Amino acid sequence: MGQKTHPKGFRLGVTESWDSTWYADRSKYADYLIEDIKIRKFLEKELFTAQLSRVVINRYIGKVIINCFVVRLGIAVGKGGARREELINRLRKELKTTEDIHLDFYEESKPDLSARVVAGNIITQIEKRINFRRVLRQTMKRCMQSGAKGVKLMVAGRLNGAEMSRTEYIKRGKVPLHTLRAKISYHSGVARTIAGAIGVKVWIYTGEVVPQRKRVEEAS
Repeated sequence: MGQKTHPKGFRLGVTESWDSTWYADRSKYADYLIEDIKIRKFLEKELFTAQLSRVVINRYIGKVIINCFVVRLGIAVGKGGARREELINRLRKELKTTEDIHLDFYEESKPDLSARVVAGNIITQIEKRINFRRVLRQTMKRCMQSGAKGVKLMVAGRLNGAEMSRTEYIKRGKVPLHTLRAKISYHSGVARTIAGAIGVKVWIYTGEVVPQRKRVEEAS
């Protein structure tokens, strides 16, 4: 059997939480879900240079609050907040909605421990034709220096323009895939090169999180 389980979906409710928080009845659920997907795809494309780490969507009655965690805050916000207003207006046109959209940006404190940011850096360097082994070694070193307890980086495709595609990976430390309380950041992406598409996968293990029991105090 192949490893088909997504590390985040496997740990939802244990060490991971949902990136979208809202409630909808049966008639609106599909529409909200499609809107969420459009919002994420749009922001991933527009904020790629700002190194987007995470998008959190919260919905209320007549209002959508979108929180974006980025590495380069200045690029995302723009001069005097102009870039932010532009993104909000384009989102309204993209979604064709009358709901009030709030777009807030926060700085990612530890970019080298965010799998999405790390994968984006690897993709950018591979597309610039830098040797993939050098890219993986340097990325691995930065992740471990930032405090990761284990890192696994994988690339697959026509590496360095080879005629036959292959899969190569490097691993340091431990990455427990079956431990529910293991805090693992995972992301996958694709680098578009002249030789073809090269898949990139990143696992970053930062330690175990022991869930605390919630105590319900009975009213006396």
